[in-house]
Order: sequence, then C-alpha cells, then structure tokens
Amino acid sequence: MRLPKEFILIPLIFLLAACASTFYNLQRVERGMTPGEVEAIMGKSHGAKTLDKEGSVYTLYRYENRLCNPNLSFWDTCDFLVIFKNGKVIETGVKQGRSYSLHMPSLSLFQQP
Repeated sequence: MRLPKEFILIPLIFLLAACASTFYNLQRVERGMTPGEVEAIMGKSHGAKTLDKEGSVYTLYRYENRLCNPNLSFWDTCDFLVIFKNGKVIETGVKQGRSYSLHMPSLSLFQQP
C-alpha cells in the first residue's frame, strides 16, 4: 500500500517552517537586549551557561533546532546562540553541526580548552 504524498509533505513542511521561524526570530534579536526581551522573541532556551570573566558576567543561551540544514544528517543539529555580557546581548550566531559561526569571538569563552 502506498502512502499519499500528503503524509510525507505535511510533516516536512512543518519541520522546515519551524527552522525558518527560529532563524527569523534570531535575526530579530538585537545588541543590547536583555534576557527577558530575547526570551520574548525566541522562547525559553534549551540550555544556558554563565561564567564570570575579568569582572563581567557572560551568559550563553542555546536554542537547538534539528533539520535546519539539508547537508546535515537527521541527528545533527543547528544551535542558535545568543551571548550576553552583564545582562545585555553582545553577539548572536549559528552553530551548524560541528562548525561555529565565524563572527562570534566571545564564544571562545565558553569552549573547553
């Protein structure tokens, strides 16, 4: 028995729309926003890390998204990242699979040596 195309297309459309929505929302996040303002746009983060460095508090919010890049396998994710310094956004970016966005110098603060 063959399944109608709708059984395949409809879930795929929802998955692609969810990814596009998250990426669109990340583009709406601006420098200087507070965590509350970011959560109002992006929702609750899937993970957060905080650290103190040289008298400043840095916080990394991670929003996980699957199937955001057709070149990645189903098990790989895209992580949409937001970095705060003293409660204000300083950087945003995308981690696709194992590679990081090029223009996120503050991300190195959160990476293990």
